[in-house]
Amino acid sequence: MSRHDSLDAAMREALAARGMNIPSNQPTKRQGDLADAMRAPMDPQGYQIAVPPDFERDDALEGKARQWFHRAGLPQGAVNGIVQAYCRQLCDAAPSGADPAGLAQAELAQEWGEGYPRKIAAAQSLIEKCGGAEELAELLRGTGLGNDAWLIRTLAAIAEMDPQAGGAQ
Repeated sequence: MSRHDSLDAAMREALAARGMNIPSNQPTKRQGDLADAMRAPMDPQGYQIAVPPDFERDDALEGKARQWFHRAGLPQGAVNGIVQAYCRQLCDAAPSGADPAGLAQAELAQEWGEGYPRKIAAAQSLIEKCGGAEELAELLRGTGLGNDAWLIRTLAAIAEMDPQAGGAQ
């Protein structure tokens, strides 16, 4: 699959998650569609939170999460990944002997090199922007999601796309 095709597929997936299905034979409008896919819904209730069928939903937590996601300006695609990672963390009851925080830190430090401190600061700034910092920090710690390299990488990337979210200008 070419990079062009994968970007197109990613855009279609992000748009479909927002209820904007584009037939595969119809070209996307690239910049406009990408901007729409990267924009947060107009209000917190616009987020679609999909969990596995056997997963017990927590309506109060979902309501808070929608508020956090919206304050941070997260696009639906990032929210989908966060929800999937959250469900994975809760369903993965198998304890491992490895230190997940150390593993994530080592992976990201190697990947980002000298940019590591800046990217971590950008991700932390975006989390702070969500509001309810103490409760959110406890949730990230309690589930182990705060040690998820994918989540940290995603939050840093989103923050760096928006200088007002704490990223580089």
